[in-house]
Amino acid sequence: MDYSHQLHHKKWPLNFDLLIPFLKFNQELERELLLNQTKVYFKSEKFIICENLNTKPIWAQDWWPNTRLVNYSTKSDAARLLKSQKNLGVYYNSNSSALAANLRKEIREVPTKRIQYSVPTKFNFKFFAWTILDQENLLICDQPHSRFPLGWNEFNEDKSIPPNRAYLKLWEILCLGYISLNPSDIAIDLGSSPGGWTWALSEQVAKVYSVDKAPLDPKISGSPAIVSYEEDAFKLDPKNFKDATWLFSDIICTPERLYQLVQTWMSQSPIKNFVCTIKFKGPCDFEILKKFNLIENSKIIHLYQNKNEVTWIKQGIQ
Repeated sequence: MDYSHQLHHKKWPLNFDLLIPFLKFNQELERELLLNQTKVYFKSEKFIICENLNTKPIWAQDWWPNTRLVNYSTKSDAARLLKSQKNLGVYYNSNSSALAANLRKEIREVPTKRIQYSVPTKFNFKFFAWTILDQENLLICDQPHSRFPLGWNEFNEDKSIPPNRAYLKLWEILCLGYISLNPSDIAIDLGSSPGGWTWALSEQVAKVYSVDKAPLDPKISGSPAIVSYEEDAFKLDPKNFKDATWLFSDIICTPERLYQLVQTWMSQSPIKNFVCTIKFKGPCDFEILKKFNLIENSKIIHLYQNKNEVTWIKQGIQ
């Protein structure tokens, strides 16, 4: 869709940010900005232009701080402007543009590849991001926020061992450095069956207590690093896991019930570190997110691998 008739960029400030919403979550990002009283100058199906932000919004796949509006007169002029950037480029396809396809042939680009999982990741390219706004202007960000281009966090998947694709959430968390695990850590995985998170954790820590009423997949249940409990995660006694240093949960439950579960473990166990998925049946419940955000040393993110859910992370001092 052509939004050029809506563009009043002469009214934009010299300094502004560009946000790329997660696919199908434009409304959540717009609501988040509204609730945070963020001034929005322009929005389309593909991006939002807003005032400068201090942190990346939950529902933004990528955040381009201090994006520049750069005027060009001809194709050669646009190519010259892009070639003058010192780093490799990453193009965001915000509209159908034959010009963009031609320009991309003339500049050095970061290749779009699936991520090879490693902790920490070996990917360390510096790059700038750009897109075409209209027939006279480019949008360029010298240092976009996402570790991987445009927040496109697709992995080379392991299709032989993991019993489901839920492990990709933890791969994203670990690969992008949202948390740091030590080989001596001991984790609890609540609601673990069939065992995607348990498997991913068993590759990183000394021991995983895997808790679910349903059994683990036989492919991973025999691992010496996994101790399986076929019990109700909500009836577990935290006092029985005094050696645990991390609690992980991908349980399907209401956000309110998860909040109570977290409160129980924080008050009745020595665990200081948590990674929990907050799942929504409908639109994002920003009120419950406020309650989670009030917990000390915590943050909420929406992973590329998340669906209608967000991830709450608390990393304290053990």
